[in-house]
Amino acid sequence: MPRNLTSVLEQHIAGLPGVLAVVIGRSTDDATIAEINYSGAELPNNPEFRSLTAYAGDLLRANTRFCHLFDNHAVTDNLLAGSPEVRLVIKAFSNSPYFAMMVVQASTDIKLVIERLRAILKDARPLLPAVTEGAASTARLLLNYARRYAPDPNFVMLRLSLKTGIHRERLEKGALNKNEVQVLYRGIADLLGVERLPILVN
Repeated sequence: MPRNLTSVLEQHIAGLPGVLAVVIGRSTDDATIAEINYSGAELPNNPEFRSLTAYAGDLLRANTRFCHLFDNHAVTDNLLAGSPEVRLVIKAFSNSPYFAMMVVQASTDIKLVIERLRAILKDARPLLPAVTEGAASTARLLLNYARRYAPDPNFVMLRLSLKTGIHRERLEKGALNKNEVQVLYRGIADLLGVERLPILVN
């Protein structure tokens, strides 16, 4: 039977106690590429748990911006977040928009988690789908961010259309050119009341 990304995840979390979820995600559009979520009482009883890949992407982008304050060529290695009960550990694929992450109970040995994530990165890399970069993927990423964090998410497309002058239907599709992406970035930043978003726009 040919290997796939899910089988790689299954192989490398086998025997590791306290794993709640393991995911391979893509930070260009916050897509979940492969995922194992354990259902039941162990998982947070929160529908936003489904947005875990998007939050991890936000963390990676913010961390990259922080690293670039000191070194323009710095890349994210291991990233750790969480609470006294739960830990989120992220490891990015080098020279790639992909990342692997685990959500584990706080009692799980983080050194073991990082070792397993390294093994996932090594075995999963040849199986990752190609990524098409460009204005369209950046626009989708910005729009996903706005939908998650803007007030009144049901009206965010209408508000952005009015603010940017870009027709709502074109915003929904996310097929914008580079100049429009710049306008969209500024519009979302204004909508959220911030100077900068944790998303790099060229």
